[in-house]
Amino acid sequence: TVHRACPSLARVGVAGLHQEQGKSDRFTLADKYRGLEKNVWVEFIQLALEHQPLNLGQGLPDDLVPTYVVDSLRDVVNDPSVFMHQYTRGFGHPRLVGAIANLYTRLLGRNTPIDPVKEVLVTDGAYEALFTAVMGHVNPGDEVIIIEPYFDCYEPMVRLAGGTPVFISLKPTKEEGVVSSGDWKLDMEELKNVFTSKTKAIIFNNPNNPLGKVFSADEI
Repeated sequence: TVHRACPSLARVGVAGLHQEQGKSDRFTLADKYRGLEKNVWVEFIQLALEHQPLNLGQGLPDDLVPTYVVDSLRDVVNDPSVFMHQYTRGFGHPRLVGAIANLYTRLLGRNTPIDPVKEVLVTDGAYEALFTAVMGHVNPGDEVIIIEPYFDCYEPMVRLAGGTPVFISLKPTKEEGVVSSGDWKLDMEELKNVFTSKTKAIIFNNPNNPLGKVFSADEI
């Protein structure tokens, strides 16, 4: 027996399908993240779990926190003063930013001291420091130079800010005998040529991650 579908029921079914699709579209990834949703470390972690290699790609501590750190944390937590249990300064504790400013004024050979209040920002790790620096300075259309090979987060951060990554590669200067990371260098003429009127920044990682190259004073 052949039954003909009711047109009105068919229309209701199609309309319901479109409504469900409309609801799901509301929760899809924002357009600005298109192409950036994948992370190489998610893939590496899964491969490490499956094949059990010696994982040199991630820093996995195998020792305990020093006793003096635990003791200091305990003392703060047990302190009866309510003033010890407040939000600290969001840009970094005053004593900490002061110490950082003094240290880097000397290390960078600055003629004028670094202002700890206006020139130092403390973050929860290097990843956040990179993110805040890129998002706070890069506008749509700006170009950011990235030295290859590079840590995987540089490019998506620049693209998320609306910037355009411009890549330049470290190249080996020798191919025979013992070749170290120090033998990988930038072509200075090529570096000059990638700078344009749209250049906002260059991401300079020293030592280079993942190559391990330490740039010489002349290169810097």
